[in-house]
Amino acid sequence: MPALLPGQKRIAVFALVGATCFGVQLALLTAAVHLGANRPVANAVGFAVSAQLNFLLSSKVTWRDRPISGWRDIGGRWLAYNGTALISLGVNTAVFTLVYHKTGTAPASLLGVLIGTIVVYLTCNLLIFRGARRAPALEANTRHRVEPDQAVAR
Repeated sequence: MPALLPGQKRIAVFALVGATCFGVQLALLTAAVHLGANRPVANAVGFAVSAQLNFLLSSKVTWRDRPISGWRDIGGRWLAYNGTALISLGVNTAVFTLVYHKTGTAPASLLGVLIGTIVVYLTCNLLIFRGARRAPALEANTRHRVEPDQAVAR
């Protein structure tokens, strides 16, 4: 099997992280319902916990090459991520509501998840976990600069 390109690898890791978090959400939902919890409330709690795990794994695994430091930056990224999760939930719900009468419950749910996932991936990749931007002049100087220990005697 050929090696994945960097963008393909990130998408594969994103999908694996998402599947893991969905498993956690489903396990929490199942356990809570088994203990007598109201299904919508149990689902919301599972979603909330899953979203926090997803943020952690996204920071440490999916976009580990784009770190930030400082509580202020981490907090801003966390708030932006949770806002994106809520937007994704809204997209998912809207898609489901628009199509479930025509497609049935399971296909509508799958379509909602897929479209919501695309929104999350693009938002995270382009905004929330974007790499540090460097000025073009700085980048050019860095590429052509010779460090003292790399200088060649002539």
